[in-house]
Amino acid sequence: MYNDVIQLLDQHRLKEAFTQLIALVEKTENWELKPAVESLQTTYNYMVQYAAQGMEDPGRENLYAQIHRGIYELADRVEFIGKLKNGYGHKSDTYRKFKRFATDTYGQLKTSLESATEDLEVSNLMYPDAQQLQAKQRELYQQQERMTDQLFDKTWISDCWTEEEAKEANELLVSVLVPAHVLAVFVSAVTLNLMALFDPRKFQFLLNAYRQRTELVINQRALVGLALAVYYQEKRLAQYPELTAALSLWTEDPQVIEQLHSIQLLLLISRETEKIDRRMREEIIPQMMHNSQLLEKDLNIEEIDIEELEDKNPEWEKNMKKISENIRELGELQMEGADTYMGTFAQLKSYPFFHQAAHWFYPFNRQTPAIADLFATDEIKEKSFLNIMLQSPTFCNSDKYSFCLTLNSLPHSQRNMLTEDLGEHNEMMQETFDKMQSDEMNQEKANTVARQYMHDLYRFFKLWMFRNEQHDMFTDELALWKCTALRPLILAGTYQKQIADFLFSKEYLPEAAELYTQLSVTQSNDPDIWQKLGFVYQKQKKYDEAIQAYIQADLLKPDHIWTLKHLAQCYKHSGNYQKALEYFQRVEQSQPENLNLLLQIGQCLAILREYDKALAYFFKVEYLEKTPANAQRAIGWCYFMTGKYPEAHRFYEKLLESEEPQTSDWLNNGHVYAAEKNIPKALECYREVMKSCKTHDDFLKIYLADKEVLLEQGISETTIYLFRVCFLIRSHLVGNVHE
Repeated sequence: MYNDVIQLLDQHRLKEAFTQLIALVEKTENWELKPAVESLQTTYNYMVQYAAQGMEDPGRENLYAQIHRGIYELADRVEFIGKLKNGYGHKSDTYRKFKRFATDTYGQLKTSLESATEDLEVSNLMYPDAQQLQAKQRELYQQQERMTDQLFDKTWISDCWTEEEAKEANELLVSVLVPAHVLAVFVSAVTLNLMALFDPRKFQFLLNAYRQRTELVINQRALVGLALAVYYQEKRLAQYPELTAALSLWTEDPQVIEQLHSIQLLLLISRETEKIDRRMREEIIPQMMHNSQLLEKDLNIEEIDIEELEDKNPEWEKNMKKISENIRELGELQMEGADTYMGTFAQLKSYPFFHQAAHWFYPFNRQTPAIADLFATDEIKEKSFLNIMLQSPTFCNSDKYSFCLTLNSLPHSQRNMLTEDLGEHNEMMQETFDKMQSDEMNQEKANTVARQYMHDLYRFFKLWMFRNEQHDMFTDELALWKCTALRPLILAGTYQKQIADFLFSKEYLPEAAELYTQLSVTQSNDPDIWQKLGFVYQKQKKYDEAIQAYIQADLLKPDHIWTLKHLAQCYKHSGNYQKALEYFQRVEQSQPENLNLLLQIGQCLAILREYDKALAYFFKVEYLEKTPANAQRAIGWCYFMTGKYPEAHRFYEKLLESEEPQTSDWLNNGHVYAAEKNIPKALECYREVMKSCKTHDDFLKIYLADKEVLLEQGISETTIYLFRVCFLIRSHLVGNVHE
C-alpha cells in the first residue's frame, strides 16, 4: 500500500494518493499521524475548490509543491513507524522501549551532559583524595556514557523532528560544554536515521554540524552523513529546493570538493575490503605462518644472508621475496585508504561493549568506562607498543577499542610486554614513534578522520550482532557522482579522471567506461583518456567501441606501440584479420624481434590463407623461441592446410613426444592421417583425444568443430560421419568392458 502511495505521488495523482494514505494509516494503526493527514487533505481540497472557481492565487504553485512533498513525508513516516512499531529485533525493541517510558528531551540531555562536563572540570578541586577523585570521575564518565547512548538511540529510532526538537538538537550541537566525542556519536545517529527516513530538519542539522563545528571528528562525520543522505534520499531531497541550493553553494568551496572526493574514493575502496580480507586469510597470513622460522624476533628481512638460505633450502629466498612483496603491497593498500585490518579484528567484536549500537561510533577515548582501568595507572610507557598502536592513524576507533578490551583480558605478564618501553634496540618501531611525534597532527587531518570513520561504519554494518536487521549499505554501489546534487562536486576539475582511473585500476569496467566516455567529450585531445577508454571496452569484449577509441588515440598520438598492438588485437578478436595484420606489421617495424608479435602476425596470415608467408614467421619464432611448441603447432597446421602431410606429421610428432602434449596435437595429427586416408592411425589419434574428454558428446563437439577443414582437405562428409559411428561403437565397447 505504501508503494501505491509513492507511485501515485510520482504521477502527481494527489487525490488518489490521499485515499491510499488514509487507508495505510488505518491499516498500520498509526493514529498519531491521522490528524496531520486530514489537515493536509483539507488544505488540498480548498486549493482544488479555489482553482475550480477560477480564482487567481499567485502562491498556488508553492502550495501545491508543499502539499506534494507533505504527502511524501507522511507516507514515509507511516511506513517507518509501522515497521518499528510492529517489527521484531533490537531496533524495534528500542523503539517500543522509548515509546513506553518517558525519556529525556534533547534539551534535558544537553543540560545533563553540560553538568557532567562541569563536574569533571572541578572534580580535582572537590576531591583532593586520589581514590575519591578516581571514583567520582569514573561515575561521571559512566553517566556521560549512559547519556550518549540514550542520545544515540533516541535519534536513531526517531520520527521526523518537530521544530522544538530541531531547535534543541541544534542548541546541543553548538554547546561548548558538550564534548566533541559525544557530538560525533550524535551525528552518526542522525546519519543512520536519515538513510532510513528523510527528514529535512535532520539534513539541515548535518549542514549546521559541518559548517559550525571545527572539530574534524564532528564535521567529517557530518559530511559523510550528508553524502550518504543525498545518495539514499536523492528523490526526497529534490522536493526541498532550499536544501539543494545549500549544496550547490559548495561548488565554490574547493575544500568541500576535495573532502567529498576523498569520501567518494573511500566508499569505492570499501568494495575491496572483502577481497583483501580473503587474500589475507587464504594467502598472505598462511604464507607468513609457513615461513615463520625466517621471521625471528630480532631478524630483519634485509639482514638475512641469502647465501646461507640457499645452503639450507633453495625455496627460502623465493619465500622471503614473496613475504617482502606482500608487506609492500599491504603498505600501498593502507596508503590508498584500504581496510587491511577488518579480518584481523573481526573476531574481537564479541565483547559486551559492542552490543550497544552507539559504541561502534565512539571516537577512541581512554576515559571510556569499558577501558578506563587500563589507563588508570602509569604502567603504560610513552613509547610502548600500545601507545604507538593507539596513536596510529592506520587503526580505526572500533579496532582500538577491540585491542584495549582484549588487553584487559590478558594476564598481567603478557600485558606488560605491550605496555613497556620498546627500547632503543628496536629501531624500526622507534622511528615509527618519532615520526608520529613529529607529525602528531597527521591523524587529525580530514582524510584520516574520514577514513577511520568509514572503517567504523563498515564494521558496524558487517559485524554488529544485529546487523541482519538492517540493509548493509556496503553492498550498494555508493557511486555518489550518479546523484544529481553531488555530481558537479564529486566530478569537479581533475577529480573525475582520478575516480575514473581508480575504477580502471580496480577493474570496475562499466563505471570506468562511463566516466572515460564523458571525459572523451570534455577532454577530447587527451590520448591517455582515449587509450584507457579503448582498453576498458576491450576488457569488456566490446571490440567495435574499443577500435573507435584506439583510432582516436592513434590520431592524437601516432604510432604509439601500445595503441597499435591493442588496435590489432581488437581487429583480430572482431574477425577483421586484414586490419589486424596491418597494425601488427606497423608494430613490427619497431619490434622486429618480438616473438609474440611475430607469432600473431603469422596467425593472421594463416587465417588469411597466406600460408607461405605465415610459415616464414613461424619458422623464425621456432628458431628463436626457447619453448617453440606454439610455433610448431602453427607450422604443422600450415603444412596440413597446404596438403604437405608428411611435413605436418613431422611437427605433430615432435609435439606428441614432448613432456606436455595437448589434446589438440592428437586431434590435428588425426586430421592429417584422415586426409591421407590412413583410417587406423587416424582412429588411434582420435581415441587419445577421447581419453581427455569427460563425455562422448564433448569429444564429438571438438571433432565436428573442424568439419569444414576436413571437407576442404578432401575428406567426404560420409567419411566424417563414419568416423563418428566408429567412435560410438568404440565408446559402447569400452562401456561394456567396464560393466
